[in-house]
Amino acid sequence: MSESQTPGGARFIKADLHIHTPESYDYQDDEAEPSDLIERFVEENIELVAITDHNTDGYYEELVEAAEAEPVTVLPGVEITTGQSGENQIHMTAIFPPDNAPAISGVMHEIGLGTDPETAIADATIPSICDTVREAGGLPILAHIDQNAGAHHELANRNNPTRQRTFDSDKVAALEIVSLDTADQFPEFAHIRSSDAHNLDSIGERCTYLKMDAPTFEGFRMALSDPESRVSVRRQLNTHMSIDSLQVENGFLEPRKLQFNKNLNSLIGGKGTGKSSVLEHIRYALDIEPRSEDIAAECAALIKWTLAPDGIIRLRLTGNTGDQYEIVREYNSAPVIYRVSDDESTAEEPLSIPIDRFRQEFFDAEIHSQRELINLARNETNQLELLDTYFDLAELKRDREETKAEIKDQSLQVQTLQNEVDQLIDKTHHYETLREQIEVMSEKGVDEYVEGQEEWEEERASLATAIEGVEEVDEKVGSMDLTDVINEISPTSGPNQELLEDANSIVENLRADIEELQESLKETVAEAQSEISEVREEWNRVNKKREREHSRLADEIHEEIDVDVDQFFEIRSEMHELRGVSEELETMRKELEKAKTQKDELFGDLAEARRALTEARQDGISALNGELNDVRVSLESQANRIEYIDWINHVLEGSGVYTRHKEAIAKTFEPRTLAEIVRTDDIDRLTEVADCPPTSAENFITHDDLNERLTELELLEVRDEPIFELNDGGWKSLDEMSDGQQCTTLLSITMIERDVPLIIDQPEDMLDNKFIFSEVVQLVRSIKHDRQIITATHNANIPVLGDAEQIIVMDANGQSGFYSTCGSIDNENVKMNTQSILEGGEQAFRDRNDKYRRSI
Repeated sequence: MSESQTPGGARFIKADLHIHTPESYDYQDDEAEPSDLIERFVEENIELVAITDHNTDGYYEELVEAAEAEPVTVLPGVEITTGQSGENQIHMTAIFPPDNAPAISGVMHEIGLGTDPETAIADATIPSICDTVREAGGLPILAHIDQNAGAHHELANRNNPTRQRTFDSDKVAALEIVSLDTADQFPEFAHIRSSDAHNLDSIGERCTYLKMDAPTFEGFRMALSDPESRVSVRRQLNTHMSIDSLQVENGFLEPRKLQFNKNLNSLIGGKGTGKSSVLEHIRYALDIEPRSEDIAAECAALIKWTLAPDGIIRLRLTGNTGDQYEIVREYNSAPVIYRVSDDESTAEEPLSIPIDRFRQEFFDAEIHSQRELINLARNETNQLELLDTYFDLAELKRDREETKAEIKDQSLQVQTLQNEVDQLIDKTHHYETLREQIEVMSEKGVDEYVEGQEEWEEERASLATAIEGVEEVDEKVGSMDLTDVINEISPTSGPNQELLEDANSIVENLRADIEELQESLKETVAEAQSEISEVREEWNRVNKKREREHSRLADEIHEEIDVDVDQFFEIRSEMHELRGVSEELETMRKELEKAKTQKDELFGDLAEARRALTEARQDGISALNGELNDVRVSLESQANRIEYIDWINHVLEGSGVYTRHKEAIAKTFEPRTLAEIVRTDDIDRLTEVADCPPTSAENFITHDDLNERLTELELLEVRDEPIFELNDGGWKSLDEMSDGQQCTTLLSITMIERDVPLIIDQPEDMLDNKFIFSEVVQLVRSIKHDRQIITATHNANIPVLGDAEQIIVMDANGQSGFYSTCGSIDNENVKMNTQSILEGGEQAFRDRNDKYRRSI
């Protein structure tokens, strides 16, 4: 496995661009050495500094030499005292590239600065000084504009012609501000903050954060060309979740570790170089399935082609708590998750949680493969799921699912009770039938012939019960041994040996007594068994004599009154067993009604859970609409019956009910209402309300598969339906839009700022270039500082105008895909590849210059 890795692209570095040294006449630490200043820069994590002493270019070389082995880049510069604003003057700084440091003295001479830095005042005006600095390759900056000797402070009158000429964005590269509030008054300028340090302790008190590949003058110049994306006067903390790196072994992609930036990453390259493979490897490692079956099949095929048979993906990421994790997934195996320790000597141990729970609790990503948006535009259920990922609905959905689980349990209880009630009803009917038969036999006079028979049967039952009891006692006594729980006391030579020996004697005596009593109890039970057996034998002898007499009489009874005595007694016996069935039925019916009431209450809870979910969605959509421009979203509560209709069509296959009738029924009745109609065989309601023919209604209600799945039907949800609209000379819904407009609408939603990474393959597909330039790029630029974006693209507008922090140029050699160059567009190789590979590359750079480039 290769340990090499790509660079990570542009990042925000800390810069202090107005630093004084002992060369300045008013420096307060006269004895400070160059190494002292460099040490302070390192302590403050400052990577880029500009030396701007008053009206002099000294000390630069000394600092460069002192910084040679340190992570600090020193830029040459000067703070110029101008003669504008009369007595108070106005200060400005000029910063130059290192190879142009010698030009500073020429600039000072040309603008008329005297030789004494303390008293020197430039003869030239600020606009003229700006021109001279630019001609020498430098960047002119108005210094500390909102304090003494600052242009805004000294030229307070906005109608002052000198002020208007001074604040010229075509000449001034940036404004240095002290108060953060000042920036709002000059939106057309780039702003920086600096310490203006005149002693060691003041270094880094105020600073600027500049986005660049490396701390260089060119990076500074490029940052001022696009300050919206690259310059911040507030500390930039990338605390959001991010995918940090990807490494693949034994696959199509080279094993070199690919470093991602926490902001905008764009993969570019020709067809077949592996751009989509990178994104799908991330999806595969996280085990996130595409919503569309077609897309899922394509993704599976790509993974097989690029990873089979023994490829391994290693995905490093930062979770929502700032902890780092590594996910390792071998082809055709489940992902394994490791927490990454700060201590490199500590062995990584896998977390004992599945990947789906890991995504719920620690890290998640939003991933869209090629053409996935257009598939999404055609599926309302998937659209709702997409929307739900933008809202905090986990607890509400958990409440809903828990209630549904309770309903399933309660439905099972209701069904069990219903079955028992049905059985008791059958027994009650049977009891009444038997009673009527007995009445007929009694009317024929059978009672006088069989008088006393019932008492014999009761005696038989009582005697049998008594014998069973004695046998049970015998079984328990035979298996009982109370001595098992008695423990002898171990011998001891301790201080209380005699007492313990006494206790042991007591225990031994108890054991002997118990053994004796147990044997006595066994003998007593055995004696009782013998005696009761003798009683049973005597009873049987007397009963047999009676039965012989009964048999003789039975024939006479049958001849005289035409009644089968044996049948009479069988019926009487069966009736005896069914005694109390009516009371039992009444009790069970009450239990059933109670269970049904509880089920109704649970369905009330479910309805409330669904309402709460809808309300939360509506609240979330209101907030979402506040972030959208030409797109808006609304919600129709419980309006999407597609899943419901599909379920009915599937379950009723082979029922003989036409599809149009099934769909009419599903559109007319709510799932729970329909389940009750089926339970109660209410054919008339289907024919009258749903306009369904009687034969179809009967086939529907009697269909076995449907009747077996009524609980499932009850719990089917008619989902909320999101409505997406695009303002295109008027508001259009999705079904009125072209494919491109549908993708435009959904892409606007996916680009909303969130904390989970957004991974999207060719977002420009099916969109016109105008929209990419006017909408997508602006959305990307607005969210990328707080949300990681990883995209593969053929369109130059996204990486160029979106100012991608990491552009990954991909190539292939027929056997593998590899990362040929990585970095931002500050990198000349990246810039050349972007222009040559991407559609409209050169035009995108021209548009960038027109739209973003300041006069620097």
